[in-house]
Amino acid sequence: MNGPYRIFRTGLAALVATVFLPAYGLSLQDSLSVEDRIDSVMVGMTRVRTPVQSDAISFAEVLPGNPKIHVTESGTPGAAPQLMIRGLHSIHLNATPQVFVDGVPVRYNRDLPSFLSTFEPTRFSFINPHDIGEMYVATDGMALSQIGGRGANGAIYITTERGEFGGTQIDFTANYGVSAAGYQIDRMGADHFRRYLWSYMGENGATDQELAANPLFDTALPQYGYQTDWVDMITRAASFQDYHLKLKGGDGDANYLFSIGYTDKEGTLIGTDLQRIGMRFNLDYQLSRKFKITNSLAYTNSSVSYLEQGSNWAIHSLYAAATKAPFMGRYAYNDQGQRTNLLADVDVLGKSNPWALVNKLSNDNEENRMDGSISATWQAGKRTSLTSVMAVNYFNLREKQYRPALGIVPDRNRLRQNAQRSSSEFTLLWNTQLNHEGDLADWARYTGTAGAWVERYEEKAVYARKINAGTDDYETLAQGTVDSASNIKFQSNLMRFYVGGDIRILERATLSANLSVEGTSNFGPRGRWNVYPGVRAAVDVLDPQLNNQLRIRASWGRSGNHDVRGYYHENLYYPINYFGFGGTYLGNVANADIKPEITHTVDGGLSASLFGDRATIDVGYYYKRTHDLITSKALPAEIGLGPQFENRGILYSHGLEVAMLARILPDGSKFSWSVFGNLSTLNTHVESLGNGSVVKSLGGVPGIVQAGGQLGSFYGYRVLGVFGTSDDVRLNKADGTPYRPGDYWIEDVNGDGRINELDRQVIGSALPTLFGGLGTSAGWGRWSLDAQIAYAYGQDVYQAFGQRMQLMSDYSNQSPVVGDRWISPEEQGAGLSRAAFGDPSFNGAATDKWITDGGYMRLKYVTLNYRVDTDAVLKFFRGLQVFVTGENLWTICNYPGMDPEVVSSSDPLMRGIDFGASPMPKTFLMGVKLSL
Repeated sequence: MNGPYRIFRTGLAALVATVFLPAYGLSLQDSLSVEDRIDSVMVGMTRVRTPVQSDAISFAEVLPGNPKIHVTESGTPGAAPQLMIRGLHSIHLNATPQVFVDGVPVRYNRDLPSFLSTFEPTRFSFINPHDIGEMYVATDGMALSQIGGRGANGAIYITTERGEFGGTQIDFTANYGVSAAGYQIDRMGADHFRRYLWSYMGENGATDQELAANPLFDTALPQYGYQTDWVDMITRAASFQDYHLKLKGGDGDANYLFSIGYTDKEGTLIGTDLQRIGMRFNLDYQLSRKFKITNSLAYTNSSVSYLEQGSNWAIHSLYAAATKAPFMGRYAYNDQGQRTNLLADVDVLGKSNPWALVNKLSNDNEENRMDGSISATWQAGKRTSLTSVMAVNYFNLREKQYRPALGIVPDRNRLRQNAQRSSSEFTLLWNTQLNHEGDLADWARYTGTAGAWVERYEEKAVYARKINAGTDDYETLAQGTVDSASNIKFQSNLMRFYVGGDIRILERATLSANLSVEGTSNFGPRGRWNVYPGVRAAVDVLDPQLNNQLRIRASWGRSGNHDVRGYYHENLYYPINYFGFGGTYLGNVANADIKPEITHTVDGGLSASLFGDRATIDVGYYYKRTHDLITSKALPAEIGLGPQFENRGILYSHGLEVAMLARILPDGSKFSWSVFGNLSTLNTHVESLGNGSVVKSLGGVPGIVQAGGQLGSFYGYRVLGVFGTSDDVRLNKADGTPYRPGDYWIEDVNGDGRINELDRQVIGSALPTLFGGLGTSAGWGRWSLDAQIAYAYGQDVYQAFGQRMQLMSDYSNQSPVVGDRWISPEEQGAGLSRAAFGDPSFNGAATDKWITDGGYMRLKYVTLNYRVDTDAVLKFFRGLQVFVTGENLWTICNYPGMDPEVVSSSDPLMRGIDFGASPMPKTFLMGVKLSL
C-alpha cells in the first residue's frame, strides 16, 4: 500500500473509530487496529460532499446533488427539506431517514404539526454547518441492520469537529449575502381585472344596471383608482448574515474545540426569517495510557417567523397578493373618500389585505436545545477495550400565533385569535460495548464487538387557544374566550443487545456479520422484541498493492420501522362531551400482535480505481422489500370504532446507483481539476395491501397507495374536455343533477353516467425515477473554483396554486388565460371551464389537468475562493481566504409554476403539491475566513 493512501485510511479509520462506530454499536478501537476493518465498515456509507460556502441553516441543505439521497428544498427560511433514501417504505409511519449526531439518534421530522399548513420547521438548526466535521449516508443492508428498528428508511451520520494536537488555532468566518426570488405569477393588471370582473359578475347573474351602479367600476373613486402590485409589495431582496468563531487545539493528552456562531437569514417574503445563536464545546482527555474520556456539550437558541404558504387560501399571503384587486390600495378610506393611515380591512370582494397578512399576522417559533455526552474508554489489553457512552439531549419549542381581525378574513366564528403551544423532547441513552481483535491464523484476522444500548425518550406538549378578544392590541392569552386546550405525553423505552464482527482473509476479502436483538415499548408483548441480522462480503479482485483496484461487494440486512406512537397494542378510551356531560368511548381495541414494519435490503456492486486513483467509479444495485406495513382496517360504522391498525401490507423498491470521480489534473500540480457525478434510479411498487387502498388528502388534493401502484401517487379525475353545448352533456354530478355546458367533461370510469369518487384514478406520481448530481473542482495556484448541479427526472407536481389562479369561483384576480374560458356555446374558449361563483359543478376538483412535469436541473452553487499569501503580506495570520458564492443561479425545467422543487408534506401520500410557497431564491454570498 502506498504511503499517502495508508495515511488517508489511517485517518479515516480513526474518525470512524471514535465517532461512527459507537452509533452503529460496533467496535471502538485505536486507529491502527481499526484500519484493517475500515473497508468493511465504510462500504455501506457514502461520504457527503459539502460546499465550501453556502447560506445553509441545517445539514440537509448541503445534501442536494450527493449520491443515493434525494433532496427537495424550500425557499422558506427554517423549513425542513424533504429527504428520501432509496424510496419511501411506510404509509402511516415516519418515512424519512434516521439521523445520528455524534452517535445520538434524532428524528428528522417531528410528530406535531405546525400551526399553519405545510410548514414543517427544521429540527436541525442546532447543528451549525460550520461545526460539522464529517457526514455520511448509510444505505446498505448490513449498515441499516445495525440500527435495527430505525434503519428502514436509511440513515445519516453527522460528527461534529473535534480538537487536534497542536497549539490553539483560531478561525473566524464571516459571510454576507443577498437573495432574490422569482415570484413570476401571471395575473391581470388593474384595468384588465376590472373588465374581467364586469364580465364575471354578468355571467353569474348581475344586470348591466347593477354593474353600472357598483362603486368598483367607478374609476373616479380614489379608493378604486390604484395600480397596485401586491406581490411586489410583500416580497423583498433578503439578506443573510453569518458569523462563526472556532478555537481548537491540544497537547496530546487533552484536545479541545470551542465554537460560537450567529446566523440571521431573511426570507424573500416579508414576515419570514430565522435567527440562531449556538455554542459548542468538545473535549477529549487521555487520563492515562489505558483510559480516555470524551465530552461534548452544546446549546442552541433559534427563532423562526413564518407565514401560511399552504392550503389555507384565506390567509395565504402570496395567494392573497396575487388575487387581490390591483385597483385597491393598502390603506383605508373614510366616508368622505379620504385616505387614512389605517390599514384597509377585508375588501368588498372578500379578500384579505396582504400587507396585514405579512405585518400583523404572526407565527413565531422559539427553540432551545441542549446536548451533552460523555464517553469513557478503557484499553483493557493490547487488543481489548471497553467503552461506555452516556448522552442526554433536551429540546424545547415555544410556538405562538397571533391573528388579528383588521384586514384578515375571519376564520369561521373566530374574528381574532391567540394560540400558544409549548412542547419538549428529552432523550437519555447509555451504550456500553466490549471490543476485541485477534488472529485466527497468519492469513486471517478478526474483530469482534458485543454491547448493550438502553434509551428513554419522552415528548410532551401543552396547547391553548383563545379567540375573539375585544381588540387587536393584545397578543396574549389573557384576553378572549377559551376555544380549545389540550396536552399530550408520549414515552418510549428501547433496549438493544448486539454482537458483530469481521474476518479479514489474505488481505483480499472481508466477511462481516452482526446480530441485534431489540425491544421497544411502542408495541405489545407479542411484537415488542425483534431480531435484526446482517451480513456483508467484499473482495479485492486485484492485488491491493497495485495502483489499479477492483472490488466486488454484496450485503443483506434486516431492519425495521418502530416509530409507532398510537399505543395500538392497548385498549384506548377517548373523551367525549354528551349533552354537557363528560364521558368516554372505546376508540381502539388492543392489538397485541402489532409489531414494527420490517425491511429486507439486498444490494451489491463493484468499485474500481484506475490510473493510480486518477479515476474511480462505483456501480451498484439495490432491492428493498418491506413487509408488515401498518395499515388501517375499516369497521362498520355501527360498531362505533375508528379504523383499527394492524400489520398487513408489502411494498418494494429497487434501483441502480452509479458514482464517478475523475482527477483530470491531479492535486499538487500548478493546475488541478476534477469532475464528479452520480445518478440513482428509483422504482417503487406496492405488492399487496391486506386492508385495501389508502387515500389521504391535503388541501383537496388526494394521494393514494394501492396494490400494484406506487407510493406518492396523485388520485383524481381525468378531464376529457369541456361540455360545449347542452347536447354534449351526457353525465350527471354525484347528487344526480346534470352538468351544465361549460363544465369539465370528466372520464366516467365505471360507466354509470354519474361522476363521483368511484371515477377517481391515479393521475401522476410525485416520486422521481432518476436523480443525482454533477460537479467540478478546479485549482490554479491560490485560486479554486467549486460547482455542483442537482437534478431530478420523472416526478410530477400538482399545481394547486396554478389551479386556484384559473378556478374563477369567486371575485379573485386570475391568470390572464381565463380570457379563453367557456362563456357560451358560441364562445367555447380554449379548454377552460365556465366562470361559476361557488364552483357548483366542482370544476376545482383534483384532476390531471393540473399535473405537470416536475423534472429539473439546477446549479446549486458555484464558489470562487482565493487564499491570500499571508507569509508575504500578513504574517500575523495563519491563513486568510476570501470567497464569493452564487446559489441557484439557473434552473432548467418545463415547470410553469414558480419552482419545480415543491415541499408540501412529509407524509408519503401527500408529496409534490404546489400550494405556492416561496421559491428557491438566487443568492449571492461573499465572505472571509481568518485563521490565527
